[in-house]
Amino acid sequence: MAIDVSCHLLRGGQRQSIAFEDVSEAIAAGDGLVWLELNDPDKPTLDLLQEELGLHELAVEDALTAHQRPKVEDYAGGLFVVLRTARLWDNAIEYGETHVFCGPNYLAIIRHGTGPGYRQVQDRLQAYARPLSVGLALYALLDHVVDELRPLAARLEDRYADLEAAIFSNGISSDNLQRLYETKREIQQLMSAIQPIPEICGDLIRLHANIVDKELRAYYRDVEDHALRLINTLDRLREMIADAMQLSMTTAAMQQSEAVQKLAGWGAILAIPTLVFSLYGMNFKTMPELGWAWGYPLTLLGTGAGCYWLYRRLKQRSWI
Repeated sequence: MAIDVSCHLLRGGQRQSIAFEDVSEAIAAGDGLVWLELNDPDKPTLDLLQEELGLHELAVEDALTAHQRPKVEDYAGGLFVVLRTARLWDNAIEYGETHVFCGPNYLAIIRHGTGPGYRQVQDRLQAYARPLSVGLALYALLDHVVDELRPLAARLEDRYADLEAAIFSNGISSDNLQRLYETKREIQQLMSAIQPIPEICGDLIRLHANIVDKELRAYYRDVEDHALRLINTLDRLREMIADAMQLSMTTAAMQQSEAVQKLAGWGAILAIPTLVFSLYGMNFKTMPELGWAWGYPLTLLGTGAGCYWLYRRLKQRSWI
């Protein structure tokens, strides 16, 4: 049966491919760090992984399906870490999950979602001068996940800057408002990926000294600091988008108020001839000026003068 898993033994700046069936022997030998990476594995593959690594059945059950909350779980024999990921892939933002099993001399990574994988993290580990450890490998993975989020936050900032310029130059439109909502939704999705990182790093530093030794704590705090900076950036961007949306609604209400005001002004002007002509249309037998030759033109002239006077007054008050 074909197994969708890549296995490598990392040691001394070298990377050696090993068979999946030899993973347990390589871990027991302790000659380097065993790196396993699986992409959307099925249950038989995870069953074999559980057999090779001696994983807890509850952790394996969680790793089989995505949509797990980010967390750090301590099981007998190792840790189970769940991360949400986001990255640019084929010029689009791809969201996924990464589940990590950490144990003595090994790191097993299960990816849910598309993406290029974590070969860059392996290359980075090979470049380290210090001896490889599970804590160092987990740090490199966490740092890589956070680094993948930086260009996405910068992309959202650039998009908002373009929207802000369009709003101030062309005014609020339904298209701009829709793009604001879309940007806000993407910020929320990105926040769901980055927000748990500081808590995960803090838990690893405080509670798992066997994985994160004293020398590695500064590295994990650095990842935590980078994540907090991204969270602050996204929070600020979210507030600016909320302000822009509030401005759009306020502007729309003001425009609607101005339109109602203009309609009311013209309605007042039209009320004058409506009143006069409705009176003359009642067909009374005796009406003022009915027998006077100048009655009709003077009535029209007076009506027009009243309308013009009211127009000037409303114009001065910017009602029309």
